[in-house]
Amino acid sequence: MLFLPNLLLFGISTANVNVACGFYGIEPNDAQYSLIALYAGLVSFFPLEKRLAQFFVTKDYLFISLIMEVISAFACYKAQNLYFLIFFRFLEGLANCSLASICIVLIFSQLKSERSKEIGYSVVFGILLSTFPFITFLSAPFLDSINFNNLYILVMYTFLPGGIVFLIIMRRTRINRKIPLYQFDWRSFSLYALSLMLISYCLIYGQQFNWFSDRRIWWAVLLFVVSFSTYILRQLHVKRPYINLKIFTYSNYVTGFLLIMVLYIARGALSLTTAFFTNVLGMDPIYIGYILLFNIGGIIFGILISSRLLIYKLPVMLIWILGFSLLLIHSIWMTLLFDASTEYSAFIIPLIIQGLGTGILLAPIIIFMITAVPPDLGPSAAATAVAFRLLGTSLSIALINFFQLYDQQNHFNRFQDSLYSADPLVDQRVQTYRKLLSNSGLSGERTLLLANKLLKNTVDQQAQIRATIDYYYLMCWLLILTLILIICIPAIKQYKILIDPIADVNGMRTNL
Repeated sequence: MLFLPNLLLFGISTANVNVACGFYGIEPNDAQYSLIALYAGLVSFFPLEKRLAQFFVTKDYLFISLIMEVISAFACYKAQNLYFLIFFRFLEGLANCSLASICIVLIFSQLKSERSKEIGYSVVFGILLSTFPFITFLSAPFLDSINFNNLYILVMYTFLPGGIVFLIIMRRTRINRKIPLYQFDWRSFSLYALSLMLISYCLIYGQQFNWFSDRRIWWAVLLFVVSFSTYILRQLHVKRPYINLKIFTYSNYVTGFLLIMVLYIARGALSLTTAFFTNVLGMDPIYIGYILLFNIGGIIFGILISSRLLIYKLPVMLIWILGFSLLLIHSIWMTLLFDASTEYSAFIIPLIIQGLGTGILLAPIIIFMITAVPPDLGPSAAATAVAFRLLGTSLSIALINFFQLYDQQNHFNRFQDSLYSADPLVDQRVQTYRKLLSNSGLSGERTLLLANKLLKNTVDQQAQIRATIDYYYLMCWLLILTLILIICIPAIKQYKILIDPIADVNGMRTNL
């Protein structure tokens, strides 16, 4: 009742990018960056939030977090300028982190059995994976009748039922021992947040600004190097690091980091699929929301499968192979479906398979990463795992921008060259359009112009289709390489043990 409305704020920026751009007068990358601003606020505040949670009584902290969430959402509703929107979205991420943390603690506190870790993470990350398709489905009926920013008001109202119920039934007790707010490391938080915002800015806007040919990217990279270097040096010298960098000395943790990056890059292809539905098939947002429900169904079923596999102690390597194999099947299948004449029903099974793959993978990868380090490093491992999800999302957006701005333009230019050649197929297509327009009562010159415009739109659609197929081809090769590396992990580990006999053999067996 609280966690799902909290996560709905993630999807508002990308619920319908075209509508958001039209309302604010911004570009698609600006809408994407407003989402990243919320994400960066959540990720950077994650280690600091635990100090606040240990200081306040849980019920009071829940009430404060709800008020912060509503106020920040209302500020985003009132914001008409992109810079104010990004600022308030960042603050929204801080409030989002606090409320999400309480929800996760409440979920885990009710799971007393030895299965609590598997069930808890499955529930949490299952809801997280369903956020984008669910907000797309939820917002579609309203966007035709209300302004885009009214979505913030709608989400604010969804907090009321859960907030009222929990404030009534919860007692004023502490889950953790009270710890005073001494040595509140706001400097590390500021450096970390600035670094995340800058690296995400470079990845999202790099292709649009033609990377280092633009001075803005140069300045962003320079500031990132300075801020992140300062942050690293600070963590190496303070007594209580904001995030303990020793987690990167554990090979299993690094393996989990690479896998979660691949997962989110592959998951990002879903936005290209929805763009294909809109621009090529001409589907209404409501119907896109309906078809994405099949993806949610696949996620839920995948989460159920992965939780049972974890409970029955199936080796996590086999779970990874199953999940990434499903994503590979999805990617191969999608390359065969992208065509202007394809029926939307043909995408239902691939979307279910994609949901199955992501649902099976996310919770096992996160659990693997957190258990790959000693318990005292667990909070740092969890905080950095969330940062990897942000980095994976930003990399996915950067790759998609490349294929939309560069690869698609190359295909368009190649197709457009044929418009001015003596290609008989092109002439035949123009004549076909002229025949279709012949009964419209327009003059011959006007009919020819409209025929050429229709042909140009067809070329534009074909360029988008080819760029989307190219992206899925890249995902196929990435997933094949990932599967090969997963299969080779035991051999790599065995080789490491042979050259280093003191290696943690039991830990390797447990994790793999």
